[in-house]
Amino acid sequence: MGYQPMLFVRHGLVAHATKTLLCDNHSMARSIKDMVVVVTGASAGIGKALCETLDRQGATLVLSARREDRLKALNQSLGSKHFVAPADVSKQEDCFRLIESAVQRFGRIDTLVCNAGFGFYAAMKDTPPARVREIFETNVYGTTDCIAAALPGLMNQPLREGFRAQVMIVSSFVARRSVPCLGPYSATKAAQLSIAEALRVELRDKQIAVTTVHPIMTRTEFGDAAEAMGELKLPRDGDAMVQSVEHVVARMTIAIRNPRPEVWPSRPSRWVASLGTLFPRLMDRGMLKYFHNLQKANPGSSITH
Repeated sequence: MGYQPMLFVRHGLVAHATKTLLCDNHSMARSIKDMVVVVTGASAGIGKALCETLDRQGATLVLSARREDRLKALNQSLGSKHFVAPADVSKQEDCFRLIESAVQRFGRIDTLVCNAGFGFYAAMKDTPPARVREIFETNVYGTTDCIAAALPGLMNQPLREGFRAQVMIVSSFVARRSVPCLGPYSATKAAQLSIAEALRVELRDKQIAVTTVHPIMTRTEFGDAAEAMGELKLPRDGDAMVQSVEHVVARMTIAIRNPRPEVWPSRPSRWVASLGTLFPRLMDRGMLKYFHNLQKANPGSSITH
């Protein structure tokens, strides 16, 4: 199908987008106190830290992940006042059961945080097709199934402080620019972003905000788990491109209180991703340097020959 960029100008969409942006920047802030927030992947990392932060601000939480023992321990540390709802989001029936149980318990969902996911470090040539399907089942379908289960209720529940609800999807920097030996993971993050971009427009008139979060490498157990699931170790070049989970969660919390389209905890990373879109060959050179460092950090591995 043909595509004409100038149509956006002819139909006044540039001016409309500018007006929309100005309106979004002055949208009503929401109170987190008593807000019902469903968090998948709540047992560790960003999800756990987000729950701890929201608890301190008075939110009512639905804690979800595969590891029920960790969820119970988290809930106990928060005063045992939240709802524990174990779920494996790679299973559609678990996603629908999670949303149904949350609505039955609290009557509504104010913010759905789709955070569950995993990654692994391996070259595409070393990645079995079954592993690609597995990561899509968790990272992508686990997101879309939770959203599909929640949307009918979200679209019909009463407004609360200017919004019916918010869907927050924890994507990644690599949604905008893939990284060597993270191809399938990057693809799932890009898929999440594409879904969110469509949803943001489709749900705007329903007063449902859609937000994507784009962290760079964050100090959680994710990296160790990704190394364990793959065959490669990351280069240890210091903390120049690593951020704390507290910083990521702080930015997410601001976006829950005052919804916005995208959250980039590392602002420079957003410009880097944009630069890569404008100058892909230049970005490829940078990624090639990283790949060579990855080869040096993994002598004798399949990526060196």
